[in-house]
Amino acid sequence: MKQKNKDYDNSEPKAKKLKKSVSFSAVVDVDEVQQKIPKKAKLIKSNVDDNSHVKRGKFEKPVAGKKTEKPNKFNRPEKSAKPNVVRGKGGPQLSSKTGTTEKPDWLTFKKEKKELKEKRKAKRLCKVYDVTVQVKKIGEKLRRSDCSAEERLKLSTELHDLLKGHYKKMIFTHDISRLVQWIFKYGKPDIKESIILELKPCIVSMLQSKYAKNCIKIALKHGTSEIRSLILLSFYGNVMNLVNHSISAPIMEYAYSTWATELQKLHFKQEFYGDMYKQAKDDKVKKLTDVFKSAADMKSATLTAVKRNLIKILNKKLINSTLVHIVLWEFLSNSNVEDRNELIVMLRSLVLQLSESKEGTKAAIMCIWHSSNKDRKIVMKSLKEHIKDVANSEHGHLILLAFFDCVDDTVLMKKMLLTEIQSNLTEIALNEYGKRVILYLVARRDSHYFHPADIEYLKQGDNNATSKKPAELRENELLLAVIDKFLESVSTETSVWLSNGSISMVALAILKRGSGENLKTAFEAVAKFIANLESKIVENEVEYKAIEHSGLHMMLKKLIQNDKNNIEKGEPTFGEALIELLDTNIIKQWIEFNRACFLLITLIETETKPLVTSLINKLQPLTEILKSKKSPGASILLKKIK
Repeated sequence: MKQKNKDYDNSEPKAKKLKKSVSFSAVVDVDEVQQKIPKKAKLIKSNVDDNSHVKRGKFEKPVAGKKTEKPNKFNRPEKSAKPNVVRGKGGPQLSSKTGTTEKPDWLTFKKEKKELKEKRKAKRLCKVYDVTVQVKKIGEKLRRSDCSAEERLKLSTELHDLLKGHYKKMIFTHDISRLVQWIFKYGKPDIKESIILELKPCIVSMLQSKYAKNCIKIALKHGTSEIRSLILLSFYGNVMNLVNHSISAPIMEYAYSTWATELQKLHFKQEFYGDMYKQAKDDKVKKLTDVFKSAADMKSATLTAVKRNLIKILNKKLINSTLVHIVLWEFLSNSNVEDRNELIVMLRSLVLQLSESKEGTKAAIMCIWHSSNKDRKIVMKSLKEHIKDVANSEHGHLILLAFFDCVDDTVLMKKMLLTEIQSNLTEIALNEYGKRVILYLVARRDSHYFHPADIEYLKQGDNNATSKKPAELRENELLLAVIDKFLESVSTETSVWLSNGSISMVALAILKRGSGENLKTAFEAVAKFIANLESKIVENEVEYKAIEHSGLHMMLKKLIQNDKNNIEKGEPTFGEALIELLDTNIIKQWIEFNRACFLLITLIETETKPLVTSLINKLQPLTEILKSKKSPGASILLKKIK
């Protein structure tokens, strides 16, 4: 064993032993040493300094008996000094603090940069560069606000003369497209027609261009009927591409909703029905069912084509189009359950955009009727922050009515929709369409407030497959969720709720469905407002005393007549609250007005005997004054108190 160890010691040393045996007192032949080291123990780097000793590499061990110092801030090798650099707009420049360079001449630098830019532009535009320079100078004069109409006509003609023959090349640039818009706005009709004829082959490309699309919009707005017809005819065969493009879709909607004739609208819609209508139009096909009305075999192929086209648009969420809304509604009305459910999943987060048109609203309501509870929840979540806008929308408010009719989870409804309505109650109630949302909650499908056609339309969703709760139970739960907040609003903002005849009828509907202490408080607030002779209503810039306003008079009359129902139910009455406030001085001023006299007559005819007796006792001292009045109301009131 000892012999083996002895032989081992005399053998050629390994890399690790070699490192320990190397003496650094003399110069070492590094190449010779590295040849004797195995590959696994390679040295990363070995440096020989002027003092003839080797610095350690990554895999080297420290030399025995020699202490190595770690680098620190005191023995760290010095770095070569670098000059301070100032980063400017034109690139890095040496700082003047070092004293190595002078301050840069920025005027010269900017001038050189501008010249370089012009050279590059001239190289790119080649032949039309000189024309571009000239038309820009004219455009600077044309755009000034102090330019007269005659000068603009003259300058637009000069622009056209320079640009004629170059429109196709230059229309897609920002600066020239702006000049062309001015020509359409201020130029002569024959010049406008000449431009459109030259641009006719590239109108579709212009609609898909970021800048050129504005020229088409201005041409439609300021052009003649012939120009509009020429532009709209160029859409034929390209409707699907234009509707499905993010840049051209808004211009397509503008052209369709503003300038297209009824026949052109039909032709645009037909391109959704399949490729066969891209070039060949059929004036008899006015809706989707007309395609397969005479040929039942066409139904499946047509619906498949429509579905494919709609999915392309919905994937890009380019849904802000009346044309798309119409086709979508027609498809949902005629598709099978599977296709309809597939589109409902794609539409449930886009209901807000659908609410902007009549047909879009119908499509949204159809999605609500036939969707699952999960889909309905997603739709409500997407509308939550926009409830006020939807409620005040001409068509969109019907979406909220559809929700009130079919959502069984009234707790979820309160969280998602009703809380937002209560937060913006008076703003919604003052709106022509928003008040219908409030009325539907307190007087669902009442023919006094809703048109029979709207009621019949909403009834179509009553038998949907998802809703299970009875309609009356759902109606009562929604009423209980909102009525107290509504009554509190009437009590605290009485002047707003009685500010005109329209909103006062909404207040009447709320007061009819109220009960308990909140109803009593609301009656007292209304009575106090009416009894105050300083209360006034301004409508159509005309000021009225509250008691003399015709719309408010009708509301108060109906409210007093409703006291009979409240008496039967054991609820507070408005007449009781009003008669309590009427003293001799107030009645004396009331009998000056004909409508006020009739209001007192209604109180006498409606209220209970104790209240009537109290009112007559207050009126009898004023008999002589009533005899002196010649109004019909005063004479009838005089007969009632005798």
